[in-house]
Amino acid sequence: MAFFSFSTRQFAPNERLEAAQDIYSAMAQVQLRAPKKQTPHVETRIRLLPGVSIASVTASSLHASRKSPQVADGNDDITFLIHPGGTGGWLSHLQAHDSLACTPGRARIVLNHQLGSVDFYGERANFLSIAFSRAQLMPLIDDLDRLPKTLLPPGEPLQHLTRLALALTRRSDAINGHSTAQLSGQLLDLACLSLGATRDAGIRSRRGGLRDARLKAIKADINMHARTPLCLEDLALRHSVSPSYIRALFNSKGTSFTDYLLEQRLQLAFDALTNTQATQQRSVSDIAFRAGFNHLSWFYRAFKHRFGIPPGEARHIATHSRY
Repeated sequence: MAFFSFSTRQFAPNERLEAAQDIYSAMAQVQLRAPKKQTPHVETRIRLLPGVSIASVTASSLHASRKSPQVADGNDDITFLIHPGGTGGWLSHLQAHDSLACTPGRARIVLNHQLGSVDFYGERANFLSIAFSRAQLMPLIDDLDRLPKTLLPPGEPLQHLTRLALALTRRSDAINGHSTAQLSGQLLDLACLSLGATRDAGIRSRRGGLRDARLKAIKADINMHARTPLCLEDLALRHSVSPSYIRALFNSKGTSFTDYLLEQRLQLAFDALTNTQATQQRSVSDIAFRAGFNHLSWFYRAFKHRFGIPPGEARHIATHSRY
């Protein structure tokens, strides 16, 4: 689905507020005001999915408000305002509710048909907005009225929701229709669990979006630490799940933890062996050990089984293909 980005850096300092008003505030349906004698800065990346819109924003000190003209747009979405971390901060004001200072890892829920505003402070305050269609989200949660009153705690579903939303705004490529439907469903599942889903919705969400988010986080952990001794028990401890749960996650995708880890290490070795830009050619054994293998005989067998040729031949082919 659609992706948009905007930065005031594209404009002269004296044109930045006007540009932000004309472009960003029109997309976000807010009115912006900057402190006197201060050049405002706004960067935003927006990803639109079916029933979900995501905006990742970095801003200098600004006042962003939704007043009667903006609320009149008829948007009645339910929106997560999330502090994803970093320097700076912001204060949320919502009609008929207390003002709340959102701290990193937490979120406030706002109902877009209500008047409200956000005050950003600092040179680079980070802000993540995830808006869900009321028609989709409202039937899945227990008590809508209580949501805007307090900040959501930084639980696991909210952490995964934040990570997935940020990842979707960091990529600008098009996403095919099947993937957008899956992503929207995963975001909706994580939102339900963050808010307090109804019993039936909670069961479905844990089997769907939360499982997918956990598997993605576990795979990222494995990819990062594939070169090191990696124990399933330690991995489970880091992600607050059981080893059997991780095995079940991989089994549900037709693979296993062991096979996935092996694939990552083999790819590391293959990339190193076929890297024709390397300034110094390392030995095959050194590459194998650095990729996380402890036994050379096992590495040679696994490599040939995966790529159809021995490691040395892979290096030879890559080296001579340059000419």
